[in-house]
Amino acid sequence: AGNTHAGPATHMPHALATPSAPLKLLAGGGLAQAQVIRRQACLRALLLHALPLATLRPSPGVAASVDPFFDRLRARYILLRPGETTFEAAGMVDSNPINKQAALRGLTEQGREQVRAAAEALAARGVTSPVIFYDNGARASQTADILANSLSVPRRDVEPEFRWLEARGLGALDGTDLQAATEYLHRIDAADVESAAEEAEDGTPSDSVNDVFGRMRNTIAKIETSYGGGDFVIIGGDAAVLSVFAAAACGTDLRDHGRFTLPPGGWYDLRQLVADYKAGRFEEAPLPAPSAEEVTRGREALREMGPRIFSDTAAGSCLCCSCKR
Repeated sequence: AGNTHAGPATHMPHALATPSAPLKLLAGGGLAQAQVIRRQACLRALLLHALPLATLRPSPGVAASVDPFFDRLRARYILLRPGETTFEAAGMVDSNPINKQAALRGLTEQGREQVRAAAEALAARGVTSPVIFYDNGARASQTADILANSLSVPRRDVEPEFRWLEARGLGALDGTDLQAATEYLHRIDAADVESAAEEAEDGTPSDSVNDVFGRMRNTIAKIETSYGGGDFVIIGGDAAVLSVFAAAACGTDLRDHGRFTLPPGGWYDLRQLVADYKAGRFEEAPLPAPSAEEVTRGREALREMGPRIFSDTAAGSCLCCSCKR
């Protein structure tokens, strides 16, 4: 099933296509807040267009397996997904980078335990003195802190990435039901690596698989150029950063990157993953399926955190009913 490509999906499901701007106005922000949000979106667009380094991208629709760069990696890479986040526990999409450093959008206690378990497993595998590269958002930063403390990694070997490991921007899907959005993304990704969710009115980026690939490749190229080898833990802003890396390293079509999705706190030793994949031993990791009761508890936890967690985006602006927005 993982190699089956669905037909093109050109529009989001109606339930996921609700514009986000009206939600902000209904939330009590009024015209002044709408103007602030518009200014934030424009500022972010200007910043992104001012990036000094060009993003390397494969040709549209072409699999990453044509890129020989991933066939000659010198370093050993551990791909670690952040532990469960507060929005994941609530079953909601949280992809607007404007909010990514808000501590309340970081790990749940279960997420912290998942990272501690991963650190213990990595130590048992001999990963004791790695260099940690992580997205500077709260979920990856908190994951990196726990890992570094558990493995006694010195601060000089814990390096933030401010853009290249950032979570995939999901545009108008931001703030919608996580499970429905994930299923939708699987369909459009299987059709074309240039597919992306519809654009949002609040400035949330709408990234394709190719966008994620290009940014991630820049980080790995920097490591390969700057270091002569060694162990590196890569903590992406979300699961997509790591699944795209895994697919590229295995030489498979990027449209199938979803097969390599890790659960919260899950990890790959990339060399072992590639060996298993090429030998036909690779098995997809089981992913959590929260119950309705667990999602309800997650949303109650967000409510208790107060309005600070919803300051700049529509994500979570409606948690009141079964509409799951």
